[in-house]
Amino acid sequence: MTWTAYLQLAIYGYFLYAFTPSVNLLRDDEHTSRAISGLHGTGLAVGAMVAGLVAPRLSARLGRMRSIWIALGILCVGIGIFVSCDVVAVTILGAIVGGLGGTIVANLTSAVLTAHHGPKGGAAVTEANGFGSGVGILAPLLVSAAIAIGVGWRAGMLVAVVFAIGVTASLLRPGQTPHDAIDRDRPHAADARMGALFWWSWGVLVMTTAIEFSMTIWTSDVLQNHDGLSKGTAATGVTAIVAGMTLARFASTRFTTRLTVDVLMVSVFSITIVGFALFWATSSPVLSFVGLFVTGLGISLQFPLAITRLIGFSNGRADLATGYGSIGTGLSVAIAPFGLGALADHIGSHTAMLVVPAFVMIGIAGLAVSHRARPPVMPPIVPATIGDVPAIVE
Repeated sequence: MTWTAYLQLAIYGYFLYAFTPSVNLLRDDEHTSRAISGLHGTGLAVGAMVAGLVAPRLSARLGRMRSIWIALGILCVGIGIFVSCDVVAVTILGAIVGGLGGTIVANLTSAVLTAHHGPKGGAAVTEANGFGSGVGILAPLLVSAAIAIGVGWRAGMLVAVVFAIGVTASLLRPGQTPHDAIDRDRPHAADARMGALFWWSWGVLVMTTAIEFSMTIWTSDVLQNHDGLSKGTAATGVTAIVAGMTLARFASTRFTTRLTVDVLMVSVFSITIVGFALFWATSSPVLSFVGLFVTGLGISLQFPLAITRLIGFSNGRADLATGYGSIGTGLSVAIAPFGLGALADHIGSHTAMLVVPAFVMIGIAGLAVSHRARPPVMPPIVPATIGDVPAIVE
């Protein structure tokens, strides 16, 4: 069960990390402006928000595991549309469909791992994200390799489809029955309302996404215009962030099983501030890359812990919680980097990046408000502890 979820999430991880360089390459093929090309990222965010509405209903009807397999199929269809031609409207549609299928995969694998592992659910979600980002590091390399050998960047994107087919053929058996203990939310969960503490936790999750995407999208611009690096060298700054994220996610299992979610989140927020300060305050390329690596260490656990925490406040409605979560993260992806860019047009990207520590402080404030709260436990749900926030395992 655990490895199935890890591999399913890794397919989405590959797609995400292949998507950004592919959009830039697609812009050359379509002969469009940067603004129009950027709509592919908006499409991805739209797909994520639609997934937030669809995933709880799909899993309530079909069960989580069956829904994940269906979502992988939707992701593959989206990739197929994305690489099918050079028509902007069609490729943006592919981004929307890919974002829809991939986000459902991410949402429901988090719910499955949290329910399946109980007290160690946070560690499992973190490790799964580490596995996904680890596979994701290979994506831009394979896209580049596909170009180098003459088959084109689209072949690099289609590796995700081949990966998905291989995982499905290896793990999905005809007539396979769902895992009843972790397969569904409480009955009528989609009609339930979440409490105020859930929404504070939701705000923390939104901030973690704003931090990650603001850094990954605008770091290269700062390195190029403030530190004086070439466009190609500046682009590798994102690699430093992703390397830090991947390393920390794999190395953090011991901490995620021993420390509470809130303590860990304050710790990684603090590491993010330290790394960002080093990156922002220096014009030395070496120190900037060190700062970005440290920032990646901090960013690494933010989303996995925040989604685990959100599920913990959902009173057993994990599918609904992750659905709301993807709506929030989709909005964050669509708005935060765009807003930072608009601000950068007026004051420069280096100064505009100061919104990142502001996002961190808002996240810490959300943690402080809901730190000692306990969401109600309603029978017949049996609580299991994830950190210091009760999560619900059916």
